[in-house]
Amino acid sequence: MMLALFIVPLFYIFLFFPALAQNSRHDQRPTQRQLQADIERREALKFRNTSMKPATTSSEPLTKRDGTKYVFMHHIVGSIYPYVYNDWLNDVKQISAMGVDAVALNIGSDVWQWDRVVDAYNAAAASGTGLKMFISFDYTSFVCDNGYATTNWTNYFAKYSAQFTVNSKPMISTYGGGYDCLGVDNWKAVKANTNGYLMPFFWDSENTFKTDWAFLDSWYCWGCAWPQGDWDKNTTDDQYYIQQLGAGRYATTVSGWFFTHLSSKNFYLRGDDWLLINRWDELFQLRDQLTFVEMVTWNDYGESDYFGPFEGAQPAGTYWAQNYPHTAWISLSQYYISAYKTGAYPTITQDVVYWWSRPHPALATATSDSLGRPTGYNWADDYLWAAAFCTSTCTVTLTLGSSTQTFSNLPYGVNKLKLPLAVGTVGIKMVKGSTTVINASPTGFSVVATPSQYNYNVFVGAETASIAVTGTSSTSTSTMTSTSTSVTATSTSTSFTSVGCVAEGTTGTRRALTSANYTDSAMTPAKCQSFCASYTYAGTEYSSQCYCGNTITNNGATGAVVASSNCNSKCGGDSSQSCGGSYYLNLYSKSVSSSSSTKVTSTSTSTSSSASSTSSSFSSVGCIAEGTTGTRRALTGANYTDSAMTPAKCQSFCASYTYAGTEYSTQCYCGNSLTNNGATGTIVASSNCNDKCGGDSSQTCGGSYYLNLYSKSGISSSSSTSSSTSTTTTTTKSTSTTSTSASASSTPSSTSFSYVGCVAEGTTGTRRALTGASYTDSAMTPAKCETLCAGYTYAGTEYSTQCYCGNTITNNGATGSVVASSNCNYKCAGDSSQACGGSYYLSLYSKASSNSPVTTSTSSTATSTSTASAASSTSTSTSFSAVGCVAEGTTGSRYALTGANYRDSAMTTEKCQSLCAGYTYAGTEYSSECFCGNTVTNNGATGSVVDSSNCNYKCAGNSAESCGGSWYLNLYKQ
Repeated sequence: MMLALFIVPLFYIFLFFPALAQNSRHDQRPTQRQLQADIERREALKFRNTSMKPATTSSEPLTKRDGTKYVFMHHIVGSIYPYVYNDWLNDVKQISAMGVDAVALNIGSDVWQWDRVVDAYNAAAASGTGLKMFISFDYTSFVCDNGYATTNWTNYFAKYSAQFTVNSKPMISTYGGGYDCLGVDNWKAVKANTNGYLMPFFWDSENTFKTDWAFLDSWYCWGCAWPQGDWDKNTTDDQYYIQQLGAGRYATTVSGWFFTHLSSKNFYLRGDDWLLINRWDELFQLRDQLTFVEMVTWNDYGESDYFGPFEGAQPAGTYWAQNYPHTAWISLSQYYISAYKTGAYPTITQDVVYWWSRPHPALATATSDSLGRPTGYNWADDYLWAAAFCTSTCTVTLTLGSSTQTFSNLPYGVNKLKLPLAVGTVGIKMVKGSTTVINASPTGFSVVATPSQYNYNVFVGAETASIAVTGTSSTSTSTMTSTSTSVTATSTSTSFTSVGCVAEGTTGTRRALTSANYTDSAMTPAKCQSFCASYTYAGTEYSSQCYCGNTITNNGATGAVVASSNCNSKCGGDSSQSCGGSYYLNLYSKSVSSSSSTKVTSTSTSTSSSASSTSSSFSSVGCIAEGTTGTRRALTGANYTDSAMTPAKCQSFCASYTYAGTEYSTQCYCGNSLTNNGATGTIVASSNCNDKCGGDSSQTCGGSYYLNLYSKSGISSSSSTSSSTSTTTTTTKSTSTTSTSASASSTPSSTSFSYVGCVAEGTTGTRRALTGASYTDSAMTPAKCETLCAGYTYAGTEYSTQCYCGNTITNNGATGSVVASSNCNYKCAGDSSQACGGSYYLSLYSKASSNSPVTTSTSSTATSTSTASAASSTSTSTSFSAVGCVAEGTTGSRYALTGANYRDSAMTTEKCQSLCAGYTYAGTEYSSECFCGNTVTNNGATGSVVDSSNCNYKCAGNSAESCGGSWYLNLYKQ
C-alpha cells in the first residue's frame, strides 16, 4: 500500500511534465560548430563591449551551513524576448524585495537568450539588492551534446559577481537533461570542468540517486509544487524523495496555480483549497530537512504558474494570462518566505484580504472553444478563495454576485476563507470594532456563466486596510527661504588632486567607491573627475570605468596607496594616461579633506504655476504602501536608484512632480498621483518604513514596497510650466558664485505629432514597421512615446507598454495602411483612457512636417530610464555614405573601429549611423552589432573593401538590409 501511494504521484509527474516546458520554451538547437563560433565571438566581445563585461570577476561565496535556508525564483528567459536591461532591473528589485535569494534563469537554445542573460546578471549586480543568478538549462530546448555547451555557459557566467554559488561552486540547475540527454558520464565531466554545484531536475531518476547519480549535490522536484490528482497537496512525494536522496540533498518547489490550454497540452492541476498557502505551511514543517526551495515561476504565462506582472512575450496561442494578475501573491509569499527562512512566522502588521477566483464554473460550456475542457477540469472546486491577514480580531464579508458570507470575529493571524462561486463581481469588506477598514469593489474581474473560451486560470487580488491621506491646501504662489549646510556640488575637475594607485576591496561587490559610476570607451581622468564633481573622490579603473564616492574604505578596501605598477591600464580616451587596473583605482581626491564640509548658504525664491525646483517645497506625508496590481508602483513618473539616496536628493530629482517617495534605502519615485496600480495613498504605520537611507543612516527611506512620501504644499496635480530663480552663495576659501536658471516644463509638448490611426506591423523579419529607437515603460502614454521619438518622423505605441520610433513606416513587410481602430484596443499602461496599440498593431503618430526631423528638448526626469538611447536618437543618418564590406583586423581585439559600440536585437543601418553620429565611421556587423570610430585601420585592419558576399548577415531590425558578417563590417563614412 505504501508503494502505491508513491507510484500515483510519480505517474502523473512523468505523464505531464516532460512535455510541460516544450510549448512555452523554444526548440531551436544550434549545431556544435555554431555554438563554438558564438562562444569564441562572445569571448572576444567581452573585452571590448562593456555591456558584455562582468560587473566584477569574483563572487562573494555563499557558505552552506546547517539551518540556513534559501529561496529561488524560476524565471523563463524564453518568455522575455522584448526585455531590455531596465526590465531586468525592475524584476530584480521586485523579486529581491520578496526575500528571494537567487533567480534560476531557464534558458533554451535561441541565440538571443545570451544577451538577456547578460542583462540579467548585470542588472542583479548593479541593483545593490544582493540578489544572485544561476542558469537552469532547459533540455527540452537546450542542446543535448557531450556537455560542452553547458560547461561553457556555466564557466562564462561564473565570472560575474551576481553568480549564485555554494561553497564557492557555481550553482547549475536544469529542467530535464538526465538519462535522455547528457547522461551520467557527461554530467560527471560537466561537474569536473566547472567545479559546479549540481541541483538538476531529471525525470526517470528514481532509485538511482545513490548509485548512478550519487555525485549530484542536490536534486529538486519540479512537479512536487502541485497535487497530481483530485486531492489536496500533501508531502507524500516530498517524503519519498527525501528517503531516496538522503539527508540534505532534496530540494523542492512551491507554486500557486497551473493551467494550460493548447492542442499540445490541455490540462489543469488542482490549485484549490489555498494551494499556495498550504504548500508554504508544508515547507515550513519540512524546513529541517530542506535547504533550497524554488518558486515556480515568475513568468510562465502559458502555464498560468506566474507570480510576476504580465511582461515580455506571451507564448503563441495563449490568451488566459493577460488581465489575470497574480502579483498580489508576491506580498503574500513574502510573509511565508520570511517564515521558512527564519523558522518563525512574522508579526502581521497590516490588515489585508487576499483573494483569487476562476472566471467561470468548472462545468461551464464555452461557446467558441474547439479544444474542449482541459483534463482535470472536474478536479476544480467552484469557490472564491481568500486569506484574511488580521492584526487583531476582525470581521470579513466576502461577496461574489448573489453569493455572500460574513465571517465574524476572526482572530489575529491568517484566516483561510472561501465563498461559493456565483455570476457577478467581487466585494471585500473588513470591520474592526465599529470601524470599516476595508470596503472594496475590485474592478477588472467578474464571473460569467457561459464563457466564449475556457479559462481555468485565476484572477488574484488584495485589498488593504488603511487611513486615507488628507490633501494639503493648494496655492498658486509660494515663497520659501531655506538655509542648509552641505558639501558643494559645483566643483570642477581642477579641484581634484592625484592620490595614487589604490586597491579595491576584498568583500561584497569589492567597490571602494560605492556611489555613482559609469563606463566610457573614451574615458580620461578629467572626464571621470567632472562626472564625480559632487563627490570627494573620483577613481578610474580598467581603462574605461569611473567610480565616485565620499569614502574610500567600503567593502574591505583600506584606501592605502600601492605600487603604481598595479594601475597599468591605459585610459580609453588618452593612452598617455593611466586609468587604473584590474581591481585597482587611479584615485583622485578633492582638495577639501573628506572629513570636512563646505558650507553652502542657499536662499531660494520660487514663483510657479506648477512645481518649485527646490526640495524645500515638499513636506512629509508619512509612510504609504505601494499598490497590489501591475507594477505595484503608486508613483509612476520618473524614478532612479542611488546608493547614496537621501530624502533631499529624491525631492530635488522630483522637483517637477507633486509627489516624491523614497523606498528600499536607495530608490526614488516621482508622480502627480499616488493611487496607481491598486495603491490607496493611505498612511500606514511608520514601522513599515524602516529602511535607513543609503546616503544618510539617520533618516529612513521607505521599506520593502513602502514609501516615505513627500508632497508639495501648494501644487496641483496638473502641473504645467515652471520657472525658478535661484541664488546660491558658496563659501569655501574665497569662492563666491551666483547663478540664475530657468527650467523647462516637465511635460514637453507633443503637439508636433498628429494621430494617423491604427496601423498593422509587418509580416516578415522582426515584423517591426518602425525600426528606429524602441522603449518599454510600464507607465507608457502617447505623449511619453512622442517625447521619446522626438528625433524621428513617426512614433507608435503598442501592447500597452511599448513605444517604437522611425522615419519610415514600411519596414519588414508593413504597408503603413490604416486599419480598423478595433485592432488597437490595448489601454495605455500609463493612462487607461487612451489606446496604446494592440498585439502587432501600432497606434501611429506622425510629425506635422515629415520633410525634416524635429528635435525636441526633454527634461531629464521625463527620460531618465532611457537616457542613452534618447540621446542618440536625435541625430539623423543622412550624412553617412556607404563604403562597402570591410574586414576586421587580425591582431589584438581584431576591431577596426575602436570608439563606441552597441548591440541591439533590432539593429538597423540607420540606427547604427545615428548612434555613431559623433564619429567619422559607423559599421554594422553580425546582424545586431554597431561599431563607431574615427579610424578604420586598428588592430591590423587595412580598411580595404572586400567582396560584398562576406557581409551577408541580415540586419536584426530590418531583414531588407545587410549588417555585416562574422568579422566583416558594412562600413559607412561621413
